[in-house]
This record gives sequence, structure tokens and C-alpha cells, in this order.
Amino acid sequence: MMPDLSVARVIELLEPGLRPVAECEPATTLRPSAVLVPLLEQAGEAELLFMRRSSTMLDHAGQVSFPGGVRDSEDRDLAATALRESREEVGADPSRIRLLGGLEAVCTLRKYHIQPFLSVWPEADYEPVSCGEVASVFRVPLRWLMDPSTSGEAEVEHEGRVLRAEAWVWRGEIIWGATRRITLDLLRRLRFTI
Repeated sequence: MMPDLSVARVIELLEPGLRPVAECEPATTLRPSAVLVPLLEQAGEAELLFMRRSSTMLDHAGQVSFPGGVRDSEDRDLAATALRESREEVGADPSRIRLLGGLEAVCTLRKYHIQPFLSVWPEADYEPVSCGEVASVFRVPLRWLMDPSTSGEAEVEHEGRVLRAEAWVWRGEIIWGATRRITLDLLRRLRFTI
């Protein structure tokens, strides 16, 4: 029998093992950035919200990511960065988002230190607010991501080259790279506790 994967159950299983938000500050020379890993619920099942970046972006154009971005000097901490960027990108109201805590930080090859925060979002129709930054928003059931048969390889374009990378392909959207590593951290934690 498949385990209960409601948002409440995911919170119960994962929240005690997450880093406190206040302790999620980088000690690195890479550019500090932060993303929210949004948990939503559909018919009693947890889903993750992703977005595909616009193809006109300078960095990671056309790639799937979580809402978030680079820290501004006005942001008091990385959680504030992730909340601000999520509002700007997909219209999420920061006052209605519950931050559960930090997952493991991920670094890109040369540029960014990304601090992910697991978060619970209210049910809403999230859409691109900044069309210059976000091409689309979509949700993927957590149960589907946890199924080992859904993970494989896909061809991706990176810095003008076509590569084969470990990925999930959900309805034509390719989840790979740093976003995949963040998602894998979440899934490993869930598998360990279920």
C-alpha cells in the first residue's frame, strides 16, 4: 500500500529534520540565492510547484526551476529573497506562505549558491507574473516523483551544447540540474522517514 502523501503528512515527516530558516546563510564566494520548494495539495496528495524560465533569460534560459533568485541588498536574509522572488515571478503572497525550513544548499558549477526552503503554499492558480522571467508554471505530484521508474535521462541544452542528463520529464517539462538535486534531497528525506 502506498503511504499517505498529503501535505500534512509530508510536514509531519520532514519538518523536524529541516534547518531553521535563521541558520540558512551562505559561507561562500558564490552569489547567494534562494528558492522556495512549494508544497501544495490536490485531492489529498502533495504536489510540488515548478516554473520554466523564459528563453530570453541570460542565465538558465528555458530551464525548469523553483521560484526564487539572487539575493538583493535590501533582503534581510535568504528567506526574504525567496519570498520576494516568488511574489515577483508567480504572484505568491508571502504572508500566506508557511516556511518549514531549509533543505541542503546546492551550488551551480561557477556562479550560484542556492538555499532551498521547503514551504507550504495555499491553493491558487499561480501563473507567470513576470513574463520576461517566467514562461510557465506547473505542478508535479510528489508520488510521481517518488516512483523510481519516472526518473531517467533526457537531452538538455546547456551553454550552447546538447547534453544527456539525469532528469524527470513531466508532460514535456525537463526537471534536471540544480532543481533536480534539490528535489532529490526532498525525496531522500521522505524515503528515509516513510
